[in-house]
Amino acid sequence: MRSTLILLFILGTAALLCAQAGPCTEAAIKGAERMPLADDAFMYMPPYGKPVVGKGEIQGTSEKKFAGRTNIQRSWMDDHRIVSAPSGDMATEYGTLKMSYDENQQRHEFKAVILNVYKAKGSVCQTAAGTMQPLEDDSAH
Repeated sequence: MRSTLILLFILGTAALLCAQAGPCTEAAIKGAERMPLADDAFMYMPPYGKPVVGKGEIQGTSEKKFAGRTNIQRSWMDDHRIVSAPSGDMATEYGTLKMSYDENQQRHEFKAVILNVYKAKGSVCQTAAGTMQPLEDDSAH
């Protein structure tokens, strides 16, 4: 009985250690304000008008489309999840995000569904793909 408990403890500890390996862990994603973009990243958001591929293209498009936005605030809602591969080489993040920002002297607030995919490159976790879609305003219905 005692040896069975010791074996279970060792296996449980090993499983926890394996789940925390690699750069794309839940803790690493939660702890970062933004993950760096992969060179071949894919991104789509309605302001882009079409999917954008490549780190340089994404950065350039974002600078053009979001240049006038200030006081940007983001907060995840209760459905926010991060699922990391046991090896920590990939992870997904998804959920609903409350967004707000000021632009042209107007305050904009909305909720959006988000899906981000992360991949490891060496010891760094990078954003490989992301998409965002604003939800319709419930107060209008």
